[in-house]
Amino acid sequence: MSNCDECRRRFLHAGVAGVATLLVPACGGSQAQDPGGDPPDAGDDAAGEGGSDGEGGAEAGCQATCPGGAKTVRLSFADHTQLANVGGSALINAPGYSDPVCGFDIVIVAQPAAGQFVAFSAACTHECCTVNYNASAKQFDCHCHGSVFSTTGAVVSGPASTPLPKLAVCADACGVTVTLA
Repeated sequence: MSNCDECRRRFLHAGVAGVATLLVPACGGSQAQDPGGDPPDAGDDAAGEGGSDGEGGAEAGCQATCPGGAKTVRLSFADHTQLANVGGSALINAPGYSDPVCGFDIVIVAQPAAGQFVAFSAACTHECCTVNYNASAKQFDCHCHGSVFSTTGAVVSGPASTPLPKLAVCADACGVTVTLA
């Protein structure tokens, strides 16, 4: 099986897991990638549920100031502790989102510099493999064919020739909200 076939298998598996999480809420909540490489689901924070009202695992007493809504995903620092640190990133399923290039619902969020958060479709625009954030190089890398993207989503080196689709972010003391539109 080629690397791209493996990536596609993971995406299909992640989609099935995301549907199962929506149908059986007790199955969600994982915050780290499992050994199979599937991204965790956004859980109760997906599609605006548990949005800016502090629900969905936010720290007690934390008042989120980012707008929520049906087309947002909230990643609280309590649930996504790695995002609270410079160089941290999170790879999540975002039910309701469809990447304009690959059609996948996987999003990557990173903090490349203190207080600077970025979010993109996590599907490489070359052949739709999942990109990862490389904190030491401050870039997004695709392991399938070696494409590299900057923290603006621009192609640094190919074979990809199209930038990563960028998503709007809002950060506050409680976490990061990603707008999926």
